[in-house]
Amino acid sequence: MANPRNTESVEALRGLLADAKTFFLVDYQGLSAGELGALRRKMRQAGGRILVAKNTLINVVLKERGIDGFDEVLQGPTALVLVGDDPVAPAKALTDFAKEYGKDLPTAKGGLLQGAQVDAASLARIAKLPPRDQLLSELIGVLQAPMQQLVGVLEGAPRNLVSVLNNYSEKLKEES
Repeated sequence: MANPRNTESVEALRGLLADAKTFFLVDYQGLSAGELGALRRKMRQAGGRILVAKNTLINVVLKERGIDGFDEVLQGPTALVLVGDDPVAPAKALTDFAKEYGKDLPTAKGGLLQGAQVDAASLARIAKLPPRDQLLSELIGVLQAPMQQLVGVLEGAPRNLVSVLNNYSEKLKEES
């Protein structure tokens, strides 16, 4: 017979991971309760949520969802970081917190990014990206540039024609 507390935890994890396409797994061992609370607050501000659960329970829920390959990652103390639409902000929050507290904790173990499994090095690269809004604005700028250049080219011919006509009319005035 299964432990009722574990059954409740699995149900809660199922609900939280049901639609999650992105999550991170981190090692938090060595953080005090106060530091873990500060990390939770920082994660909420960044649009994420950090949960501490048993590795076996996390693995059960992941396997139910058809996500394999986390057996090696789920060793030792592991916290689950649930991410919203923007994975960059929570990843930055994790790395910034580790730098602020000087313990290099939490340590990234791996995770899932938009359905693809990523390792700890990938999470470090994600944290170095600019925020999602900035990336979207840069993309819009890149997409608009050819249209702006086309408008400039199309405006050039009439402008040159007007300039030639003005010069010709001034020449005619000077001659007369």
